[in-house]
Amino acid sequence: MARNLSVLEVLLIIFLLIVLAVDVFLMFLVFENTSDDPFIPQCPEIPESERIDCVAGQVVTEEVCRWQYKCCWKAVPNIDVPRCFFPKNWGYEVRNGLKNTSTGFTAQLERVPTPSLFGNDVVNALFTAEYQTSSRFHFKITDADNRRYEVPHENINLFNETVGTSNLSYHIKVMEKPFSIQIIRTSSKRILLDTSIGPLQFAQQYLQLSFQLPSANVYGLGEHVHQQYRHNLAWKTWPIFTRNAAPTQGMINLYGAHTFFLCLEDTSGSSFGVFLMNSNAMEVTLQPAPAITYRTIGGILDFYVFLGNTPEQVVQEYLELIGRPFLPSYWNLGFQLSRRDYGNLEGLREVVNRTLKAGIPYDVQYSDIDYMDGKKDFTINTNDYGGLPNFTKSLQEHGLKYVIVMHPGILSDPENRTYVNGNKKRVWIFRDNGFFMEQGLPTHPVFPDFMNPVCTQWWTEEFKMFHKTLEFDGVWIVSCYSK
Repeated sequence: MARNLSVLEVLLIIFLLIVLAVDVFLMFLVFENTSDDPFIPQCPEIPESERIDCVAGQVVTEEVCRWQYKCCWKAVPNIDVPRCFFPKNWGYEVRNGLKNTSTGFTAQLERVPTPSLFGNDVVNALFTAEYQTSSRFHFKITDADNRRYEVPHENINLFNETVGTSNLSYHIKVMEKPFSIQIIRTSSKRILLDTSIGPLQFAQQYLQLSFQLPSANVYGLGEHVHQQYRHNLAWKTWPIFTRNAAPTQGMINLYGAHTFFLCLEDTSGSSFGVFLMNSNAMEVTLQPAPAITYRTIGGILDFYVFLGNTPEQVVQEYLELIGRPFLPSYWNLGFQLSRRDYGNLEGLREVVNRTLKAGIPYDVQYSDIDYMDGKKDFTINTNDYGGLPNFTKSLQEHGLKYVIVMHPGILSDPENRTYVNGNKKRVWIFRDNGFFMEQGLPTHPVFPDFMNPVCTQWWTEEFKMFHKTLEFDGVWIVSCYSK
């Protein structure tokens, strides 16, 4: 007599049927990919230290890695080492060879027909190389068919004359299939940067390029509090789009991205630096190959490479490009006191007096936005800070300097003189449907377009007029808004 199956046995049978169905489906995918997809990944024995992660930030199974992404798979005990990594034949290929230009050369790049990681891949890319100076090489990778945002170069000191290739301290070697470049120091024949360690990725919102380095002596990459000057290359990823939480909940400050890094080739001191111009959120991953991988979510890949016999020479080359630092006044290097909201002028006066009385070194006093009328630039809260102009003069008589906070958001109110003056000169950032407005300080501000020369003139005039009311010594311009 047949017995009834238990609930556990029924569940086990259902589970086995599901596993069988999944296996059949994966076999179908394998057959479909091998029959219709011409791409076969090349997965030689790649050292663990040289693996470039195929699915950065994701956890995938071997089946997804091999059959969906067509990448290589090999599990290792170290969880930091990528299990799913790029094969050697991913990326782009050079089409129609290299074309010489007056400043370097170009190459048309065509994407290898591989699966898409994030969609909207750029099929046709353009590689442009420029021999800018004997110690500076510039290259960028752009979309050959569509215009993409590029960081403006108006503040970059570009070269003014053609440099002969015989005078260069470097030379460039291009591999065409798949595309990669090597930057080689002429004197020592040493390969400084080699992008063949990983493929070029270029999609609408995902760009990636890797460089193999000659040594593990890597320094730089700002926006972080690094625990040591020399970087740890043990699979360390540094995000570069810094966000600082301000005291008020929901307020953040956004700063530009500093992507310059310095690499010492060896103990002799020969060095080089790399700088990526890109204003989007990005990250860099350092790995023990040694290698570095850049990832960003937009724009183009726009790199400058600087060569020097010493780190100091590399930094000098870098500053020759971006401009030298502004030499601050001596008092800027002194002891400075700042906080948000002293309450009123009496609260500010009390802090100043007790600091002086205590004999604490003291050179500069700040005022945050609480001195403003309704958080509006170029105004004074006369109820709480009515005597601020006279108090500022007394500070200066005691040898102190006074710095005020300003923010670029301007209240869009016809009663606001600064807004009216800006309207007359059309200095605001515009969208298709009008002004660019956001939540911020003050409420619903409009924002000046500092790329417009007229805007710079208007901004300067506003400070000059306000200085007649409040004789400040410096300004701290912050970029604050609320999410």
